[in-house]
Amino acid sequence: MKFFSVAFLLFVCALYANAQNPQVDELNQLFVSKQFDQAIVKAREILANDSSNVDGQVVLGRSLTATGDSKEAIPHLQFVIGNTGSWRKAWALADIGSCYYRIGEYEQSKIALKACIELNATQNATRAARRLSLILGSDDFFATWTIQETEHIRFHFQDMEETQMQAFMQSREAAFVKINRFFNSTISKKIDFFVWNSREDAKRVFGADLGFARPEYCLVHSHFEQTRGHEMTHVISNSSRQMLLRTGLINEGTAVCFDLSARNEEQQVLDWIAANKQPVNLKDIWTDFRKYPTELTYPLSGFFVGELLDRFGKDKFLAFFPNQTYENAQAVFGDELDKLISETENKFNQ
Repeated sequence: MKFFSVAFLLFVCALYANAQNPQVDELNQLFVSKQFDQAIVKAREILANDSSNVDGQVVLGRSLTATGDSKEAIPHLQFVIGNTGSWRKAWALADIGSCYYRIGEYEQSKIALKACIELNATQNATRAARRLSLILGSDDFFATWTIQETEHIRFHFQDMEETQMQAFMQSREAAFVKINRFFNSTISKKIDFFVWNSREDAKRVFGADLGFARPEYCLVHSHFEQTRGHEMTHVISNSSRQMLLRTGLINEGTAVCFDLSARNEEQQVLDWIAANKQPVNLKDIWTDFRKYPTELTYPLSGFFVGELLDRFGKDKFLAFFPNQTYENAQAVFGDELDKLISETENKFNQ
């Protein structure tokens, strides 16, 4: 989501710089405050009176993109692309590239992102399109990668032997089936699974370590030696329900719990505590996940999600999962939640 946040802020700057009237100002303010549903309503009101209003079209298309309504967003973005050559066209091209990818129209996505970059209408839109083309594998860097498909996954391999690719595809396809047996998710398209042979190349391209998932694109970037299920679980689990609020403890914990590795998360936590002489505070980690090192948070979150499943069962866990806050957990699990938290902390802090 980091890409969307940066692109959103850059687009907001352009909106304010080009606002023309009070009605458009109000529309822009709704978008700026991320009230996308209200922005959609307001944009439709503007377009009902003036269907050629480019500001209404671009904010409507942009808001629909933000809410994941890619198919509905595309006609509005196409209107902007066909009726202006300004910064609005640049952002519409970037957005429509995103939308096309989400519905599996890969070539159309690539064409749109390339057009945005070549248009170079604004530095910010160009930068956003370049970044997205890397994440989605549209950049020329990926031109020599090998693409192969299974029933549920579209693999992109960086410099791997055929026998390696076949073994990898077989294991990940089996992992998909096993994980989704629990979540029963309907995925909007095949998962695009980018399999890196070089961690150094990935860090140079993205400025960050592997791996990561982008559930909104049904996309994974992973080193070939990473666990079978972690990043894939992010895509599958986030497709199981309409997600409302994610927290690191639950979102990452679910991915660790379903990563299909043989690691002992309980022992990993005990080893970390012994080495660092720090007690576990689950509620604080729940509210401020990034304050703590991943060497603690990942195994602890995976262990805790496993405990939630054991104590409360699949149905309650899935009912809770879309809103992963402590407050919602209390509402779904009741008083037993705090008992479980205390038991877990006592297990590690004795």
